[in-house]
Amino acid sequence: MRRFKRLLTLGLLAALTARASPWVDLPGDLPEDPAIKFGILPNGLRYAIRPNAEPKDRISLRLLVSAGSLVERDDERGLAHFVEHMAFRGTKAYPQDTLVTTLERSGIGLGPDNTAFTSYDYTVYHLELPDTTPGMLRLGLEVFREYASNVTFDPDAIAKERGVVLSEKATRDTPQQRLFDANLWSLWPDSRQYHRAPIGLESSIRQFTREQFVAFYDAWYRPERIAVIIVGNVQPAEAEALLTEILGPLAARAPPRPEPPDLIPTHATVPDVAMFVDDSLGGVRFNFTHPQPHPLAPNTHAERVTYLHRALSFAMFAKRLEWTARRRGGTYVAPGVSTETFMPGWEVVSFSASGRSDNWRSLAADLEQEHRRAFLLGFTEDELKLAKASVARNYEQAVRSASTVRSESIAAQIEGNLLYGGVLSTPEAAQLDLAADLAAATTAQCNRAFKAAWTNKPLHVLVTTNSLFTATRNAICDALNQSRDVKVRQTRPPEDVKFHYTSFGRPGKLAQEEYLADLDVHLGRFDNGVRLNFKPTPFEADAVRVTVRVGTGKATQPADQPGLDLLARHGFIRSGLDRHTEDELDALLTHHVLNVQFDVEPDAFVFTAQCARRDLLLTMQMIGAYLTDPAYRSSSMTETRAMLETFYSSYDSVPGGVILQRAERVLAPSKPSVGIPAMKETYARTLKELSKWLGPQFKKGAIELSIVGDVSWPEATAAVGSTLGALRKRDSFPESAKAAVIRFAVPSMFPVFYPLEPRASQTSIAWYWPVADPMDIHLHRRCSMLAAVLSELIYARLRGELGASYTPTAEFVQYDGWPTFSYFTLRADVATTMGPKASAALHREIDNLLANGISEDVFQRARLPYLRTREEVLRTNDYWGATVLADAQLRPERIAGARDRAADFPAITRAELEAMARRYFAPAHGFLFIAEPGQTAAWGAKYMWDAK
Repeated sequence: MRRFKRLLTLGLLAALTARASPWVDLPGDLPEDPAIKFGILPNGLRYAIRPNAEPKDRISLRLLVSAGSLVERDDERGLAHFVEHMAFRGTKAYPQDTLVTTLERSGIGLGPDNTAFTSYDYTVYHLELPDTTPGMLRLGLEVFREYASNVTFDPDAIAKERGVVLSEKATRDTPQQRLFDANLWSLWPDSRQYHRAPIGLESSIRQFTREQFVAFYDAWYRPERIAVIIVGNVQPAEAEALLTEILGPLAARAPPRPEPPDLIPTHATVPDVAMFVDDSLGGVRFNFTHPQPHPLAPNTHAERVTYLHRALSFAMFAKRLEWTARRRGGTYVAPGVSTETFMPGWEVVSFSASGRSDNWRSLAADLEQEHRRAFLLGFTEDELKLAKASVARNYEQAVRSASTVRSESIAAQIEGNLLYGGVLSTPEAAQLDLAADLAAATTAQCNRAFKAAWTNKPLHVLVTTNSLFTATRNAICDALNQSRDVKVRQTRPPEDVKFHYTSFGRPGKLAQEEYLADLDVHLGRFDNGVRLNFKPTPFEADAVRVTVRVGTGKATQPADQPGLDLLARHGFIRSGLDRHTEDELDALLTHHVLNVQFDVEPDAFVFTAQCARRDLLLTMQMIGAYLTDPAYRSSSMTETRAMLETFYSSYDSVPGGVILQRAERVLAPSKPSVGIPAMKETYARTLKELSKWLGPQFKKGAIELSIVGDVSWPEATAAVGSTLGALRKRDSFPESAKAAVIRFAVPSMFPVFYPLEPRASQTSIAWYWPVADPMDIHLHRRCSMLAAVLSELIYARLRGELGASYTPTAEFVQYDGWPTFSYFTLRADVATTMGPKASAALHREIDNLLANGISEDVFQRARLPYLRTREEVLRTNDYWGATVLADAQLRPERIAGARDRAADFPAITRAELEAMARRYFAPAHGFLFIAEPGQTAAWGAKYMWDAK
């Protein structure tokens, strides 16, 4: 077998020993965040308490267990993760699934508020508390005590949860996960990490006994391996006292097990070309990787400076790959450069890009030569200038936004600090620490850091593709070796230019203004017809959210051009501006905190932007430029098609993806713009068609926008007045934009069946229930709460009782521009052998709902978490910017809805929801979709409504 030329065995350090302690205490010379109170109880349990203001009146709790899949024995693969599942199934204080229901009655919903995660190194349990009362904090810590010491491992519960874990394993069997596993195998095929995936082995999961659960739990869930993190509106002394009272008595229940001796691999494979073939993948991707031993070391200033130089060099290399991809007209797309430490004791640096299978030789050669160019010739002063500006901007923005960082993010940072060591400092200290070194960094320093990261040894090459790819490993090696003989020359980066689109004519003036004092909202209209809705908020420091709605969106999409909206969504921004190349825009934005996105909604084209306060004017100028001078560059289509391919393949990576992709077109076949067209239809669309569709709308279509965030009304009006307010007079929004009528198809008595590939192990079941009634905000709220009730019911039935599905869900879907096209959907992925039984259980659940209504207990368990989440969104810029103010003048009911929500949400009654269920969930009104591996003669009958 040929190899990539000069493949050498890596020079390795002596065998690295596993850490003796479950926690890593690394010294560092940065000042620690003084707001965090760290401590250790007498029993060895560690804790960290950190007061924080956002979200207001909320507390984030974490129970961190320093034990994951790496400590499993050969017959325990998957047990750490299964133990995590069993903590929710029953404890001494909360037997037989009562823990989840108890928390729901307190407003803590299963999912984002009450969840857990198992990794190689650790297991973590999350609780998001809905208030800051001592009783609520006590409840959260008492639940953590149950997780830590009182899980009962009831045999019947184990039997039920076994199916849930297997369902999760099937759900997580995605191309991305298989690719990660393949990369791990290509570097460390004999490592414990490769053979200890947290999800485990199916054969082991099916055979675990209660005795194995208890033995693992008692050995690893012990006080000295546990840490508790409390972040939010808390008084540290009070929280510390309560934590000591509740968790201080924890004691070990069995002798500890020794740490496995092989947590850190002593060597990696010899560099070579490896291939990963998966038919869920499109095209071909080359990933060049270099693993290096990287033992833990103190976090010193000298080390941080070394990493700064390397980070600058990697940023320059990443930008160079992006520039080169565009200049060479589509040889490759989606380049990436990364540094990862997913393997303890190792550091992995890599770069990669994708391309067409028939052009793989050019893809391989271009990537090899760009890396060698950087390695041999280094980077330029102009490139370093841009990289420095980007790093400085990130430091500055971290300082500006520090006061409103959310508690969940801080808790995650503390988790990493406890597990992997280092000092958790403040953004101000981090910025000050490296400010002088950043300013003084030279190209020589960065070039040395780049070489040190890669060394002069050959790289591991992982080629990922599908079975249509015919090249052999030998051919790939030959192509790479031939490329190495091509001489490389230094490249020139794009010039740093000034933004050309700063004048749009005479600044517009406000012709009308209204202030709503109760909401602290301004509504204005400029003399050219542009409408501006504004609200200042303190939720995110130095952050502004902009939403600009233009024209009529999908309402005017040509019926014979399906997929044009997807081309617009994925390709319009990418095609750039006429007076700036993409490279120039990229260089320009390096100096700013600004991101503009484009989307197509049923009734408008929508620009959304997130920016720093100081960049609001530039943001409005950028949107104004896209409206007045878009480029529609054909050179952007290669990358756009790659993004579209990723978009479509994302549906193929989940069991129910085929249903998600096609269901809406089945529901409304007479409306081509509804749903997702076939990929070949979208690929047939052209930039010429896009320009013809968008051009007239952008030239004179109605405009309404919202600006929400840490900014003032005078700043907002000045920025809009000099940009969108200066454009030519705009049309008014037509009434048709508010009331496009869509009619549903007539449901069939038979399921809509989609065969999956034979290797699939799950069947996906989905019910869609049309709601053709014209939708208003009050009906929408009730439908959404009914969906929460339905989720509660099917979760209890499919996961709690049958153990058949990992994440059965129900939701309500509604489109503002299509008020007669809304629907409920109920989805579950189950083992194929369980398909008919699970479907029949869902039928019976709906039948029971229609016949007997909703119990008070189920109603409250769904209602309280639902109300809590609706209260929390009030303190987000997304809610005010997108839900309320984006089109508040076109739809004044938005303002009315913001005013009455506090009274209307709690007023929703069980009787209302029961009446709605009877109206919408009648069997004859629903569409049943089944996606199943293969197809049998009896597939239709076994999923009929009366199947038992």
